[in-house]
Amino acid sequence: MKERRVLTQPDVPLQPLVLRRLQVRCGLWRVRELRVNRHLDPFDRMSPHRHPHGQLLLYLRGQGILRIEGKEFSAGVGSVFFIPAGRRHGFEETGARRAICLVADLHGEKKLRWGRLSAEQMAEIRVRWAQLANVRNRSEFAEAGAALLILGICREACEGRGQPGNPAFGVLKKLERSFRQGADGRWPSVAQCAEAAGFQKDYLNRLIRGATGLTIGQWRAKKILEKAEQELKKSGKIQDIAWHCGFPDPNYFHRWFRQQTGSTPKTWRLNLIS
Repeated sequence: MKERRVLTQPDVPLQPLVLRRLQVRCGLWRVRELRVNRHLDPFDRMSPHRHPHGQLLLYLRGQGILRIEGKEFSAGVGSVFFIPAGRRHGFEETGARRAICLVADLHGEKKLRWGRLSAEQMAEIRVRWAQLANVRNRSEFAEAGAALLILGICREACEGRGQPGNPAFGVLKKLERSFRQGADGRWPSVAQCAEAAGFQKDYLNRLIRGATGLTIGQWRAKKILEKAEQELKKSGKIQDIAWHCGFPDPNYFHRWFRQQTGSTPKTWRLNLIS
């Protein structure tokens, strides 16, 4: 029978692979730090612990049992948990590989939540984390944008957002269906998104932010960025890609893409290839 290892103490040996100190909001969450921890040996002196702040945990590798105030949850790749401040918790590792966990320290939420990310969502998380981990070409704006996208995906999974039972589900689907480039290559503005959804702009902004953690403007930028990244995966010239993505000026596209990702289009493509 395989020996189980328990990882639980606040002084548990952890190796922070990447650490980012942030001041961003995602819905009710006020995030102060985002990091990735890798569990290390030894495993024989751990006990459950609690924090004065809430924690978001997303497991990127490994498997085990997460115990929160006496409740047991199976944790593996894609498992995501929000643990409110003061809740006693500990992780018992059962897999052969040491666990790697994305951790966000935050405030503003009091209810225990959990969920699981899809393979597609996990791929998106890894792309955005790579942007945060990129030391070169990093800007505060790009860091905050990538962090918000990561947190929004996790929050959506924790709260069951974007599911058919959620009131915002239909609105998001309607927005996604109507968010298309016009004949002139331009994308719908924030005001046009609100008009297509049939809501006042301020109300729609609150609805979308509650569902995804993003403002309408951030959601809009995310959709355009997805289009740009898909085009960059192909072999076209960057100036042609800029045009196809609704940017007649390649220089403006260059600046906008760097603001969103922290990398130029050319560097992003080269990193993808390597």
